[in-house]
Amino acid sequence: MNVEKTLEEHAHHFLLSIKIEYNGDKEAVSIIQKYIKEGKISDEEDHILKTQLMDSLKIIGIGIPFVLIPGASILMPILIKVADMHNIELMPSAFNDGNKS
Repeated sequence: MNVEKTLEEHAHHFLLSIKIEYNGDKEAVSIIQKYIKEGKISDEEDHILKTQLMDSLKIIGIGIPFVLIPGASILMPILIKVADMHNIELMPSAFNDGNKS
């Protein structure tokens, strides 16, 4: 087992997921701007906007404990793993294994 290779793969996946989330945020902003200008958006754009909003709330929900709770860096991965075992998605959609590009 090559630890360096594993760390490199995880870091690459993390950075790629951050990039995907950033692009999703940009797309959500353009949809909001379109709604403000035109007063309507398509069903697909509505779905994209709702998904991105949920992803942003998930990031806030995971990020705030790291700042406020001592030891959260140890507790959060455990919480995420337990939630995953119960089919509860705590991670934003870009961080799911199915979104590797």
